[in-house]
Amino acid sequence: MTVTVVGIGADGWAGLTEGARRELQGATTIHGAQRHLEYLPGEVAADRRPWPSPLLPALDDLPDGVHVLASGDPMFYGIGATLSRRRPDLALRVLPHLSCFALACARLGWPAEEVVVVSAVARDPAPVVRAVRAGRRAIVLSESGSTPAQLADLLHDAGPTPTMTVLEQLGGPREKVRTYRRSMRVDDLNVLAIDPVAPGSTDGDFEFEHDGQITKPDIRALTVAALRPSSGWIWDFGAGSGSVGISWALAGGGSVAAVERRTDRAERVARNAARAGVPLELVVGDTAELTAEMPVPDAIFIGGGLTENLAAACVGVLPPGGRLVANTVTVEGQSLVALLRNRFGGELRSYAVSDLAALGAGTAWQPRRPIVQWAYVKESS
Repeated sequence: MTVTVVGIGADGWAGLTEGARRELQGATTIHGAQRHLEYLPGEVAADRRPWPSPLLPALDDLPDGVHVLASGDPMFYGIGATLSRRRPDLALRVLPHLSCFALACARLGWPAEEVVVVSAVARDPAPVVRAVRAGRRAIVLSESGSTPAQLADLLHDAGPTPTMTVLEQLGGPREKVRTYRRSMRVDDLNVLAIDPVAPGSTDGDFEFEHDGQITKPDIRALTVAALRPSSGWIWDFGAGSGSVGISWALAGGGSVAAVERRTDRAERVARNAARAGVPLELVVGDTAELTAEMPVPDAIFIGGGLTENLAAACVGVLPPGGRLVANTVTVEGQSLVALLRNRFGGELRSYAVSDLAALGAGTAWQPRRPIVQWAYVKESS
């Protein structure tokens, strides 16, 4: 089965190559968004079929030989890429137009290989924040005219203050390239260019909002190292401020599934994750009942609510090579992690840290409570 996908820009029929025009003039049926179909002149005699809503089921019934009209480069976050993934049985013929990304880089004079691309169309915008925090230029594919305002709010809350440029109707007669202002009315057909005004910050610069329930930076660094950051998922039980899970995600480009029974702390975790640009799934509830509903983890951190049953459930869902780390300061917790080591294996470590503090006219070392850590790595079966 062959389906031909033709990309078209805001310049419409006039912007197509001769080859693309001949392809559409010879078509019998053309599927596409209504605004794309309206670009076709009367000389195109094909049956024009606007996409229904929802779209995806319609892709499963495409007959042999039909044509699809798509926006810009169909393989760049477009219908061509969707068809390639959903219908591997198809022989796709793709005639691309210029992508909005290529046009945006050309208008701004930005080297394309130095720019991060993020789609905000029905996707988590966290990568936008992460790119800005890293000092990277970003082109954001907007869902609608309201997307720039939503991203401006998100970036304001995150702390960075980048320059934002809205590029509307790129390549067409109504093209506009403007510095974004909150009072601005933005066309639904737009992309947003974000240019950080300061050099990138390191993950260690991130300041967590907390109420005192937070793993201190030195122990946090040791814990994150034991958890081996990756681009997968970490479960953070008894998340508190979310500092361990979010630091792990920042270090490896991963995502966090955080469990916190207190609503106020759960809301704080969500705010910290949004400011950090970390994708988050948040569960407010008891740690002992939730493992079956969460994404498969690469790592698990238990900072609160450790029980033998929870540890057993976590060991059970970890994939081979997955890591589980639990920290405790109480004597009862230390007895429990010793039991868990004997049952499942792994390593126990004790960290004792002292801070320099005033003592009379001088200074002295002030010991903190020792931290005992159980670190477990699941072996292949």
